[in-house]
Amino acid sequence: MVNECQVAELFDSRGTLLMNMRSNTGRNLRAESTSTDGGATWTPPADSATLIEPVCQASLIRHEPGLLVFSNPAAKTRIQLTVRASADNAKTWRDVALLHAGPSAYSSLVSLDADTVGCFYENWEKRPYERITFARVALAPAK
Repeated sequence: MVNECQVAELFDSRGTLLMNMRSNTGRNLRAESTSTDGGATWTPPADSATLIEPVCQASLIRHEPGLLVFSNPAAKTRIQLTVRASADNAKTWRDVALLHAGPSAYSSLVSLDADTVGCFYENWEKRPYERITFARVALAPAK
């Protein structure tokens, strides 16, 4: 079972859509599905082996000039709110920033300019729902 989905258009010549979903399978991995017909049909959801999750809402955006950007608590529990980027249509992801090492939960990304995204996220010291923070995140080139 999947829910709390985010959709982004990939950087390919076909206009492929990628749906990234919260997964309730118990495997602590995000699920993904793709569509090549504008969202009329979708592939069956499949685990994204590199996107660990604690079963929590996440955020995915297409960020010009050629990155997909993703945020979620990058652990099996709701801690380590992390922003990642992919330059190869979600085949691989690199960590961009650990925004909060402690309790954290839902997040929402927005493109600010070509080199920066914003992330609005839940966090605090004892529970992830005590504070909402906005952070600017520089998208440094991959090394």
